[in-house]
Amino acid sequence: MKRVKWFLVLLLVGILLFVCGCTEEPPVIPVTPTQYSSISIPIEEFPNHPHIDVVMNAVVGEELTVTLGSNPTTGFQWLEEAEISDESIIKQVSHEFVGPGIDQPPGTSGEDVWTFEALKKGTVTTFLEYSRPWIEEDVNHWTVTITTTIQ
Repeated sequence: MKRVKWFLVLLLVGILLFVCGCTEEPPVIPVTPTQYSSISIPIEEFPNHPHIDVVMNAVVGEELTVTLGSNPTTGFQWLEEAEISDESIIKQVSHEFVGPGIDQPPGTSGEDVWTFEALKKGTVTTFLEYSRPWIEEDVNHWTVTITTTIQ
């Protein structure tokens, strides 16, 4: 009877270890902006974390700035227009590539910078993708999904 109890305890522990190991969630990338309304993610972050989720906050009338590392010499680029779930809440004002300084060697990465304007209260999702646009199903792409609450 004692052996049966130990066997059941060990079996239960094994099942719990298996279930806990199988349901492990993907790592959360800590993005700590200096302000709630701006984020900056360097290009070095993406190879290990190709899909990043970010939370931002702003107030109506405020500008939001998103800066993402980029290197167009690789053939990859961030899409010009962000995909915004509700353009009545925020709108894209600008997008520009800021290259490395002239003293940097060719092929040095730069940054893509988007500016958005908070139009009214609500929550909106913005999606940005870094890919080779001429390849339909680019498996090596990077994405950033931003959930923004405007107050």
